[in-house]
Amino acid sequence: MRKIKIDWNYWIIRFLFLMAVILGYKFISNYQIAVNSLQNFLHVLSPFIMGFILAYLLNGAQKRIENLCQKFGTPFIKKRSRGLSVLILYLCAFYLIFIALNYLVPLIINNVIDLLTLLPTFYNYLIDLATNLEDQGVIEFIRLEELLTNLTADYSPDKLLLQWTQALTSLGAFTKGVSSFVINFFLSVIISIYTLLFKDSILTFIAQASRKVMSESVFNSSRHWIQTTNQIFYKFISSQFIDACIVGVSASILLLLMNVKFAITLGLLLGICNMIPYFGSIFASVVTAVITFFTGGLSHAVSVLFALIVLQQIDGNIIGPRIMSGALNLNPIIIIISITIGGAYLGILGMFLAVPIAAILKIIVTNWLDDSMKETSL
Repeated sequence: MRKIKIDWNYWIIRFLFLMAVILGYKFISNYQIAVNSLQNFLHVLSPFIMGFILAYLLNGAQKRIENLCQKFGTPFIKKRSRGLSVLILYLCAFYLIFIALNYLVPLIINNVIDLLTLLPTFYNYLIDLATNLEDQGVIEFIRLEELLTNLTADYSPDKLLLQWTQALTSLGAFTKGVSSFVINFFLSVIISIYTLLFKDSILTFIAQASRKVMSESVFNSSRHWIQTTNQIFYKFISSQFIDACIVGVSASILLLLMNVKFAITLGLLLGICNMIPYFGSIFASVVTAVITFFTGGLSHAVSVLFALIVLQQIDGNIIGPRIMSGALNLNPIIIIISITIGGAYLGILGMFLAVPIAAILKIIVTNWLDDSMKETSL
């Protein structure tokens, strides 16, 4: 009896295409229901998504520790280098979290509380300044007092206090949210640990499944672009994080030496905002100068602003390029446009991811133009 050969690759591709058409039709015809279902589904999967993201971010450090174990370890350590590297990595991470929770976080909370207590002083000072300038006829044509009153009405100390009071009254919902966050956090950590331990088998399975449903050329092209995207994203994220740590520590030390109030908190703000190219460091420097102006006077604020500008120039021209090593090589105009578009649609996350996405699009367009030039020359 003749054996029937079935081309499973042929039928799997057509089955997936048919399922995509059906799901697309259902999604369009039941848009709101589909969106709600998708949100609930993503909420259920959020610990797994966060676990995979955490494993991806820690993958580089885990690789370095594993390589050190393989290079300098005994045969016993080399045989268990993967598990030992993951253990060492998470012990260091939890130790840093412990230090932050015991020393850094209480200091930041105290600084924020002190800053909130000064908000009425800032508010009254701005109103008095606007009134004096308007009485002198300097800025009568724009009614600065009325403008400040309208701008700060929603953020006045009384309204902020009322909002915080209302938020604290719903203690049950707050407790439920905290407990859910803690459970999801620990579940994400466990998932990230297993992902790092078994990442080779996971990637092998994904590659085999992809090769089964794709042609060889499509598979090789997809693998090339995924590797390129991964290199750009990881290089950008890791270099920006290291640069932000250097700027945050340097700014904190600088502000402490200049006797700036809330120096640690403002230094941390400068480090975090430095991860957003161009706009982030400018915003944090202006905020630092304004707070220094209210707490230390105009001359103190000007000197602090000048010192931060010098620090940013050193970082932008010496430290940053050495860490980044020209990985992105983007024109400043492209960076500004990408940050503006990303911030307009996705907020702070969009501003952060806009630069590596722009770098990837630049590579795609450049390769497309090179291929077009080659075809034209032929």
